[in-house]
Amino acid sequence: MGEFVLFFKVLPYLIYLVCMVLSISGAVLVYRGMSSETERVQTRLRIRHSIHTNREKIAKSAVESAEKSSAEVWFKKAGYPLGLNSFSYHIILFSLVVLLFVNYVMIPLMFNGQLNMIAFAAIVVGGFFLLPWNPVSVFGMIMKRVIDYQNAKRNGEVFMLYDLLINELQMMTTTRINAYNLLRGMLPYFSVIKPHLARTLSVWSSDEGPEQALDDFADEMGTREAQSLIAVIKMLDRVERDTAIQSLKGMQNMFARSQIENYRRRRKVTTDLMGIPIKVTHFLIVLNFIVLIVVMVSDIIAGSRTLQ
Repeated sequence: MGEFVLFFKVLPYLIYLVCMVLSISGAVLVYRGMSSETERVQTRLRIRHSIHTNREKIAKSAVESAEKSSAEVWFKKAGYPLGLNSFSYHIILFSLVVLLFVNYVMIPLMFNGQLNMIAFAAIVVGGFFLLPWNPVSVFGMIMKRVIDYQNAKRNGEVFMLYDLLINELQMMTTTRINAYNLLRGMLPYFSVIKPHLARTLSVWSSDEGPEQALDDFADEMGTREAQSLIAVIKMLDRVERDTAIQSLKGMQNMFARSQIENYRRRRKVTTDLMGIPIKVTHFLIVLNFIVLIVVMVSDIIAGSRTLQ
């Protein structure tokens, strides 16, 4: 019995489908009868070229708009976590919203004839809070935590670079300093700033010179500690070993305090990230409680109206 009911529910959609197929078939037969083989080949080539050109324009414009969007700025500051960028994030978000909408709204509407307003509202609100341009979005909160964590790790390795420089200078037996060789020998000890340091060394030996290379490195780090350290590295080739050691040791207390503060900040960021699942769970519990109350009140009001 249920199969017959389902068949009659789907029957109007089948009629529309059959009419569409017959219309397309008739149009194709008319077109083949009124055109020659050469004209059909030329038309197919023209349509294929137009589709290919429009596809390239759409893809190029989508990539350019994604690169200029606020989400791309967030991902660039965060170092592109999980290999994501603005374009891929929007594709994943759009696919997720469409999948949830079809599964929880469209399918029940087609087969049961009822619109699930709770599921529809939940999908709309969830998608809204995941949009990057929303000032109160969950996306922005997570990306801020990731950026803070990346900055803390970067500052930690900058402090380690400072410490390694002091140790290397203290162990040197000659008074002549070669800053390029020192930085190249320390390159394997780093992970976060390794790409930036390798790029600095490549620019160092190019036409731009060491000054520009170190300035670019300081700009990429974007911290006061990095700026101070780069100012000392610029003078290493022009001063004696003892003078360089004294200059670096003069900033030791400042770097130590900054490193302690960075460690505290990193611990705070880690704690906040670990607390996100707990906060989300509490939010879902409260939301479930509110939905339960709304449904119960709606059933009571509907029952009272029925009795009247």
